Amino acid sequence: MTDGANGTAWQIRPDQGQMRSAQPFDVRQQNYSAILRAVMRHGPVARSELSGLTGMTTGTMTKLTSLLCEAGLLRELPAETGHGALGRPRMPMVVDDRTHRVVGVHFGLRRTTVCLLDLRGTLLAEVRLPHRGRRAFEPLVAQAVQGIRELVSRNPGKILGVGASTGGWVDRQAGVVRDHRVLRWRDVPLRDALGGGLGLPTEVDSSFRALAMAERWFGGAQGMDDLIGLFVGNVVGAGFVLGGRVFSGYRAAAGTVDHLSVGVTAAEACSCGRRDCLHVAASDLAVLAQARRDGLIGVRGTLEHLVQAARDGDLRADGLLVARAELVGVAAGTLIEMLDPEVVVVSGGVVDAPEYLRSVQRGARAYLRDKRPVDVDSVVRLSAFGADGVAVSAASVILDRIYAAPAEFVPGLLELRYG
Repeated sequence: MTDGANGTAWQIRPDQGQMRSAQPFDVRQQNYSAILRAVMRHGPVARSELSGLTGMTTGTMTKLTSLLCEAGLLRELPAETGHGALGRPRMPMVVDDRTHRVVGVHFGLRRTTVCLLDLRGTLLAEVRLPHRGRRAFEPLVAQAVQGIRELVSRNPGKILGVGASTGGWVDRQAGVVRDHRVLRWRDVPLRDALGGGLGLPTEVDSSFRALAMAERWFGGAQGMDDLIGLFVGNVVGAGFVLGGRVFSGYRAAAGTVDHLSVGVTAAEACSCGRRDCLHVAASDLAVLAQARRDGLIGVRGTLEHLVQAARDGDLRADGLLVARAELVGVAAGTLIEMLDPEVVVVSGGVVDAPEYLRSVQRGARAYLRDKRPVDVDSVVRLSAFGADGVAVSAASVILDRIYAAPAEFVPGLLELRYG
């Protein structure tokens, strides 16, 4: 089926977006995944090098990479000479970014952001859909479905699937947002609603885990096996990659750092009754509430207005943002002390103005000073994606699934000639 003037192909399945599980005994599916992941991480890379990286024989590698090329998932670059024995031409392989596409959609407090990426994680197009006061689940999903259809109709390519993310407690396995207190969603079937509305394979996860996954796939933490993604915006949360695997927790609730103590007394009490929680001390909502009380912005003032005031020389606005960033640094330092990651990637409103990263690092350094020697300037980093992070990272949720089980998304891949 095609959609739109550009002939975009929607790969619709009878199960309306629900993905069948790959058979665990299907060795070829596992080999496809190993090849794609190796090329994504190391490409351009020759077949001979891929054999060494994956442990497959040269003959198997030649056959499987040929099938992946036929399916439009890999492609060969022009031959390079002078490599290998007797100067045989080297045929570098890369992930094919010309045909297949994925959609990312992030549900925030004020807007839903929809984007289109290729299989290498490159952002191709993006649209932001203001909520205009709406927070109810059904209207926002309907708005997202319409926005996705319009975006895809304007951009050619075969859509393999949709990755969706939002803040709060998200159960990826069930496809359900268990609790999002800012949007006031509770036990809503986001995967089924989006997948059914679009007829596309759909995966959902928390925006915090998605951000950590995206940084490891194609951001500033590529190839790192132990990292934390710390997001501080209207919501706060953390995503953990431990030993090369995204850690979700027993009930998919890992990463809830709202109530992490940052050692100050906030102006307003948290829902838990305390006043020292990260959310009430350092979230965008908290800092904007304080800015309004201090007369730094108007009733409808935004974080962008506060940042601009600081850049225009308002020392009180700058001081408020610096203080908030240092509190986020305390949270980062606490996570470093607990989990000893290689990096902590910070994103969200706290560093949408990159100049405040130094304040985050200063807060982490102060917290860790008498606890553990850490090169904070190296460990605590800014997200590679800037303001586009939440939507781009949402797409990584489906990209991760595609790289793990490509035959679920490219019909007939396992049935292509092999022998």
